[in-house]
Amino acid sequence: MKIDKNFDHDLEKAIKFLVLAIHKSGHNPKPVILHSIRMGLYLKNLGYDRKICQAAILHDVIEDTDMKIERVQKQFGQDIAKIVQANSFDKGITDEDNHYKEIFNNSLKIGKDALIVRASDILDNSYYYHLAERKDKIQWLHDKMKYFLDLSGDVIRNERVFQDLQKQYLKLVRI
Repeated sequence: MKIDKNFDHDLEKAIKFLVLAIHKSGHNPKPVILHSIRMGLYLKNLGYDRKICQAAILHDVIEDTDMKIERVQKQFGQDIAKIVQANSFDKGITDEDNHYKEIFNNSLKIGKDALIVRASDILDNSYYYHLAERKDKIQWLHDKMKYFLDLSGDVIRNERVFQDLQKQYLKLVRI
């Protein structure tokens, strides 16, 4: 395997940015740093470019810290900032269904790169769905995943991340 030092340097830059933001003002009790690193490395291993991988690492930095999108844009550029913004929940929306539908639709508006990051996020989170304490919550998570698959299929159906997510969905609903 050939190592691209510049690619690795760019991923490390995103990881440092995320870790510092979480350290300064993180407010999510979940393991955001590990989740975000897993996503970035998973997408790198699938062969996605550095922009997508950096955006994956940074996808939660706006919603889980006090970081502003302008700072992401200044550090990483407009393309990555757009993907991060599209994958950040609007804190003003309190209804859970509207919450995820809006973020999925925002990713769709930005396009393929944002949908790839969102698919990776859903896939990584899905490995923890079994921890939900109520059956109705598990069903809601499955419905949310299905909604995303239906929404994004026309754009990213041929992407490996979409195919992995689809396999995971089928595995989860058969259990």
